[in-house]
Amino acid sequence: MADLGTSAERRLAAARFMGANIFSAFAQLAVHMPNGYFGGADEVTEWGQLYAMVLLGSTLLALWGYGRNHPRVVWLVGLTCSLSIGVFMAALAVSPIIPAGAMIWNLVVLAWTLFPLRLSGPRSRATVGMEQRESRLDRWSRKNGAGVRHLLWVSLILNVGVVGFELSGQDFVVIATMAFALVVSALTAPAVGTMVRERRLWTLLILVPLFLMAFFLGSPQVLLLLLGLYQFAMLFVLSAREPIFNDVLDYFYEYPALLVLTTFATLTAIGTLLLSLPAASATGVPVSPIDALFTATSASCITGLIVLDTPEAFTFFGHVVILVLFQMGGIGILVLSTFATLLLGSRLGMRAERALEEVLDLPGSQSAYSLAKFIVGSTLAIEGLGAAGLTVVYMRHGYLFDEALWMGVFHAVSAFCHAGFALQSDSLMMFQDDPLALTIFSVLVTLGSVGFLVLAVAWQWLRGERRKVNVQARLIGIGTVALILAGMVLFFVCEWNGVLADMSWRERFFNALMQSVTLRSSGFNSVDTTILSPATQWFMIFFMFIGGAPGSTAGGIKLTTLVVLLFAVRGIASGTPRVVLFRREIPQEIVYRSAGITVISLVLGFTLLFLLLLTQSIPFDMLAFEAASALGTVGLSVGATSQLNDIGKLLIVLVIFIGRVGPLALALVLGRGQPSRLSYPEARIMVG
Repeated sequence: MADLGTSAERRLAAARFMGANIFSAFAQLAVHMPNGYFGGADEVTEWGQLYAMVLLGSTLLALWGYGRNHPRVVWLVGLTCSLSIGVFMAALAVSPIIPAGAMIWNLVVLAWTLFPLRLSGPRSRATVGMEQRESRLDRWSRKNGAGVRHLLWVSLILNVGVVGFELSGQDFVVIATMAFALVVSALTAPAVGTMVRERRLWTLLILVPLFLMAFFLGSPQVLLLLLGLYQFAMLFVLSAREPIFNDVLDYFYEYPALLVLTTFATLTAIGTLLLSLPAASATGVPVSPIDALFTATSASCITGLIVLDTPEAFTFFGHVVILVLFQMGGIGILVLSTFATLLLGSRLGMRAERALEEVLDLPGSQSAYSLAKFIVGSTLAIEGLGAAGLTVVYMRHGYLFDEALWMGVFHAVSAFCHAGFALQSDSLMMFQDDPLALTIFSVLVTLGSVGFLVLAVAWQWLRGERRKVNVQARLIGIGTVALILAGMVLFFVCEWNGVLADMSWRERFFNALMQSVTLRSSGFNSVDTTILSPATQWFMIFFMFIGGAPGSTAGGIKLTTLVVLLFAVRGIASGTPRVVLFRREIPQEIVYRSAGITVISLVLGFTLLFLLLLTQSIPFDMLAFEAASALGTVGLSVGATSQLNDIGKLLIVLVIFIGRVGPLALALVLGRGQPSRLSYPEARIMVG
């Protein structure tokens, strides 16, 4: 064996061998062999120490051998992997899962070593020319990307084992995991430095978890979690450099509805796994799979309905997972809605960048990435300002600074993303008499409900760019104000002698404002929703069905859909079946799409209500409210969700998922049809 391949192939082989040895060293601690050489779970034996030293020594020798292109390193890898396979074989009888995983891992590495698959063939002149033209990041990724990605995966797996499953209570295990994670993260430093030098400022977002580590130096588990977030982000960035990533992205551009479904399904699955870990449960006993699925779906689909008391049922780790889920769900729906808007605007396969420039009227040759940066940047800026304000609010209510900061961050993100999750069991009822807190929450929720288009227009105006506001932005702005005022008036009328009875005029005003703002999607409540009057519940159901603006974090059929249908009815009543808004005629296909979304949403809502009535022993009015809240991804509850059985929980999960991705995916599907060239004779029928 004269050659071990290119430098990139040798680095990948070394990373694979290191990963197998690291996993094997940690796996021995999880194996329960009371009378064996590994001892009981989390027990350190002399044989275990000797085995770990052999693995460490062979890893160092292999790194040296691969670096020198020494052919005998193959024998070292083969002997070590064979040793690990034999060592764990005896443990299969008493603790099958982890030993089997270690054996399979080592067996695969052994096969890769003995029967290597070359990543590249002989270099042609064309290949050399392409390499000379590639960027620094591409060059680094070509040489080191595969190996670093493999080690990132290994570090993430160990992170989940130590933090999530609490693999060991030994301090040295946490320290070793931390050390390995830091070493692997350090390997990505050249890539990050290259991205910064190339002025890819969005790279700074990847570094946010590393900056946050300074605030949690006394909590190793949180530090590992933040390192895991950074590594996951870098894994995504490095994977995006591969050609297959662009091929997959192109495929999703052709089928954007599939992109929406895949994104939220993946996010929900990851969230369910993390919330099922013992480290996420306040009792140390993993929550049931159904409850973990329900919570993960509610968080990633930014709904806020809960079957477990969030502050009491989950640990800080669980709260962080929930925060990450609804933050990613919020930004994800913004970005996905943006791409949906551009794809609906073209029937000729117009690519993202040009269409997005037209949507936002961006000056010059801007790209889709510029829009994505605006969305993410504006989201984080608004959430940051909101977190600062809420930190002051919580400090005024007796919280220490570090506690107030965490509460401020969690609730600011939850408010802007319309997640509705709170770290108080009674939501925001502690702020009934605090106008500042209610105002901050109302502003955050409103900004999250208007969508990126209105935010972009507002930003342009703040910068002094007085451009003409387009129809959609004007419609959303006027409609949002109208619905907030209408909701306030209705809440005043219905609850003047109800939940508002014991409040002052000022408290009544701010609580009515808060409930009017939140009832269309955010799910927060500053009053007791379980004692609302039937009239209040029914008008709230209507508002929850409407939702917010397209491209926002709000759910529902969307404000623009309602307005288009109302003006269509007005046009029919006036004898001119056209929809005209601000002296602009709306295309007939948008009217049909609005009608389709509304009808399908109504059918889905009634179907859910029927199935809930069939399977639950809960009053009709409570189930109707809960069904509307789930369909509109609002999160308000009158107490029925906590009473649901497993069938009811699964039904709500399904409808929450459909309610989040359904309107957007449906709009994409309805917008992709090609007009038929066939025409048929008209036939009049009686309706109404």
